[in-house]
Amino acid sequence: MKLQFYFLYFIFFTCILCPAQNAFIDKLKNQLKSNSSAEEKFKVYNELTEYYRVSDQYPVAEKYIQEQLKLAKSEHNYTEEVKAMVQNGIIKLNQSQYDKVPLLMDAANATAQKTNDKIASLYASYLNIYYNNALGESENTMKLIQKILPQVEKLPSEILLNAKLNYLLYGIHSEWNDAKNATLYAQKAVELAQKSGNKNMLSSAYSAMAVCYYFPYEKTGDVKDLERVIGMCKKAVALYQQFPGQVSAHAHALALLNLANYYLSYPIITPEIRKEIQDKANEILNLTRHTTLNQGIQAGALGILSNLATRDQNDALSEQYLLKAEQILLTQKPVYYHVMINVVTDLSKLYEKQKNYQKAYEYQAKVTEYNNLLYNEGQAETAKRLEAQFQSKKKEAELKVLTEKTLSLKKEKFLYIGLGLIGLIGAFFMFRSYHYKLRYSIEREKKLNTEKHEAEMLVKLKEEERARLKAEQELLTLKQQKLQSEVLANQLHIQHKNEVLQQLQTQLSDADININQVVREQNRVDNDFEKIRFTIQELHPDFFKNINEKAKQKLTPLDLKYCAYIYLGMDTKQIANLLNVEPKSVRMTKYRLKKKFGLDENIALDTFFQGVFSE
Repeated sequence: MKLQFYFLYFIFFTCILCPAQNAFIDKLKNQLKSNSSAEEKFKVYNELTEYYRVSDQYPVAEKYIQEQLKLAKSEHNYTEEVKAMVQNGIIKLNQSQYDKVPLLMDAANATAQKTNDKIASLYASYLNIYYNNALGESENTMKLIQKILPQVEKLPSEILLNAKLNYLLYGIHSEWNDAKNATLYAQKAVELAQKSGNKNMLSSAYSAMAVCYYFPYEKTGDVKDLERVIGMCKKAVALYQQFPGQVSAHAHALALLNLANYYLSYPIITPEIRKEIQDKANEILNLTRHTTLNQGIQAGALGILSNLATRDQNDALSEQYLLKAEQILLTQKPVYYHVMINVVTDLSKLYEKQKNYQKAYEYQAKVTEYNNLLYNEGQAETAKRLEAQFQSKKKEAELKVLTEKTLSLKKEKFLYIGLGLIGLIGAFFMFRSYHYKLRYSIEREKKLNTEKHEAEMLVKLKEEERARLKAEQELLTLKQQKLQSEVLANQLHIQHKNEVLQQLQTQLSDADININQVVREQNRVDNDFEKIRFTIQELHPDFFKNINEKAKQKLTPLDLKYCAYIYLGMDTKQIANLLNVEPKSVRMTKYRLKKKFGLDENIALDTFFQGVFSE
């Protein structure tokens, strides 16, 4: 039973993802040599690295990691660069080089920050999870997984990563003997592995479910519970035939070893069950015959055959299987001490049963030796793990101090900013107060200026009002003068008409007069007079006013008539005919007008009048 449980542990914690068969690996290598795209090559590098890493062929795995890093840097593909770093970190953890992993984690995180691709940061977090799990920090591992798991679940392209995370959760809960949660996460791992199409992952997930079903069998001993375990193991074994080439021989050998171990749990080993166990053990040996680094699996198969031989009371055959297992285990470095201790313990018991006490003592001494080596190895491993945990805690403490210091600096910064804001607000209110006072002063000054301006406008309006009244008064005076001019002109016109009528009356008494000629002449005279009246009234509305102002003596209405006729350019004869007086009378009136205007006798009145109105 010790051997059985040891190999269950080996399967679930070192074979999360197994490689495909050698033919498939050769095919992947050929793809690297072909003109494949960068994305296709990245996929090949990831699969090859995983294959050689799980097979413990770390130098070869690191070779492909370096090639992947080189290609990723040339293509500026930060996500693939992070994936390569994660694989390198897992290799270092498998080799117990815990001190080298923190630097890789920092580098992976720094590279992930260069890209907006969430996948890069998730893989960087996965390395941190793997690191904590390797250090035995189960609770911290669980917290880290639960932190990123919701993000991974939203990415359909990362179903396999999702399956791995659930598988790790199953492993933690199975260590805690928490059957309920272990079963829950194992079921999720099975579902996700089926969706991902990765049959190696599915084989491991089926084996995980078998462990979960074994929990109730340990408590009840009911064969029905054991049959559920056997059924799940058979599913893992069947994948090898159902999907040729997609399940590696190594993964298939592990599934067979599990199934054979669980068959040994039956209370009664029937011939049919015995044949199944023997067939599975022999198949394991055939599968691993031409492979390397499978000594633990081979020793397990030989241990099962030894168990069957012991049941058959065939001690010689049992001894032969155990000695062969011991030789196989010694060919691998480091030796799997857990398996070796079981083998030499069974040999010691066998020799003791045969009463070969010398041999029994020698192998019991080997048991003690291997236990001491295992203890020393465990102590050394524990020391490394503790040192790594210490450094991790120290780094976390330093990070916490730096974080607190950063927060303190931020608080100080916020405080200074707050004080600055308070100062700015105070200055703002002082400025607003000053601005308010200034605005009040300006507004008051504006108000005073407005009042002053209004007063000035009021004075100006009063002056304008007085000017307007004066202008209106002058306008009334002009209108009166104009009316006087019109009256004068009308009087002249009426007088002229009366004179014309008198002439017509006189002329009509003459029988020889041509009436039409007289009318035409009078119409012409009327037209001429109308022009004269228009000219005086419209063009020279202030004629009579100016004449009166120039006169030294008061002018009579008759004097104004003469002045108008003279100004309009009429000669003495025309004025005489118009006024129906003698020319002599006209000349006398002109002489008298010169005296009234104070003119020299040589100055003509028409020239004087023209000069008056040209000024």
